[in-house]
Order: sequence, then C-alpha cells, then structure tokens
Amino acid sequence: MLKRRWLVAVAVALVLGTAVGAVAAAAPSIAAVTCPQCYGLSGLGDGVYAERDDAGYRRAVDAAQRRIDAFYGGRQAHARVLICATDACYRRIGGGREKGKALGTRALLLSPTGAGEVIATHELAHLELHQRLGAARGKVPHWFDEGLAVLVSDDPRYLGSGSDRCRLPYDQAVAVTRTSWGAATAGGTDGGYLQAACVVSRWKSGHDVLKFIADLRAGKTFDAAFSQ
Repeated sequence: MLKRRWLVAVAVALVLGTAVGAVAAAAPSIAAVTCPQCYGLSGLGDGVYAERDDAGYRRAVDAAQRRIDAFYGGRQAHARVLICATDACYRRIGGGREKGKALGTRALLLSPTGAGEVIATHELAHLELHQRLGAARGKVPHWFDEGLAVLVSDDPRYLGSGSDRCRLPYDQAVAVTRTSWGAATAGGTDGGYLQAACVVSRWKSGHDVLKFIADLRAGKTFDAAFSQ
C-alpha cells in the first residue's frame, strides 16, 4: 500500500512538473509574473520586480503611478511590474521588440529601453483604462486606447507642448479612426501614435474621460460615447 501511494505521489509530481514546464514554455510572461524570482528578478517593493537592484526603477514606477492618480483621480488597477535591464532578460520573460507590454489588467513588462517614467505611465494607463472599462473594454478601438495612453504619459515624441498638442494636421490625424491599427503602424512607424495622440488630445479638451467610461459601461456604443 505504501509503495502504491509513493508511486501515485511521484506520478502526480511528474504531471504537475510537466504542466508547469509547459506553461513556462508556452506563456513565459504568465510564468514570470507568477514567479519573478524564478526568472532572476528581485523584489523592489510594492509589486515591482527588476533584474537589477536599482532605486531608479522604483522612482520611475512611483512617478508613473502618480501620473495615473492625477489623471483619473485615483487608481483602480494595481499591477505587478517586471523590469529587465538586459535584452536577454526581456526575451526570457516573454517580451519582444516593444519597449513595454501590458498583460491584461494585472501586470506589465518593461524592457531596458522602456524602464522609465514615460513608458511605464503609458503601459499603466492601458491597465487603468481596461480595469475601469471592465466588460466594455472590447468597445474601445485600439487607436483610442493608444492615443489616451500617450496623452496620460504626456509623451513628447507624439505630443506638442502648446495648447494644441497635435504634431501633424488634424485632417491627416483623423484618418487613424477609419483604418485598422495594424495598417496605421505598418512597417513599425510611429505614424499611428502621432495620429491617435492628436485625435484623443483634441477630444479630451472638450470631454470627461470618466463620463465616457461610465457611458460605455452603461451600454452606449463607442461612437455614441465618443461623440457626446
């Protein structure tokens, strides 16, 4: 009987080990978020994990969180943040060529080139919007999601410093609302971000984002909520 129980225990352990290994191989980002230490990341406090013990990382994330607080009047999304100091680390945790990547509403990954306040704010802005929208998230087109994240992060690459934040003519920018995000960013260009940032910044000057979110959650279509 004892031998049989031992054999069952070994079989279960092997199955569980295989399952964990399969998840890590198929979805390294999920595995890394679940166990950052398993991927060589150390805790810096408050859900921030980094490949290198650098206080600058915590300062960047703290500043990004303050921007979210200021824009929305508080935060509803509380993400685990994984920061890599090397490209090898970022690839290992499931990153690609992007500077940062939001995962659902609970976590984000930052690459060596994205481990700063602006990119951290951009990605946290995605998480915050998605958390607040809930089931209505699917109503929001990609261009609006990206444009709002650029606006919240106040990214100088895509926004001007004057009263009109557009860096290109509005008639040219509004084309982003009539095409797919893939087409707008084809070839890895920044054109889609410039367009989206322009349209959303103009829209935001006369609209309340919180009301917009509430309208979507109440059942309105994106076009109806956006036009009000």
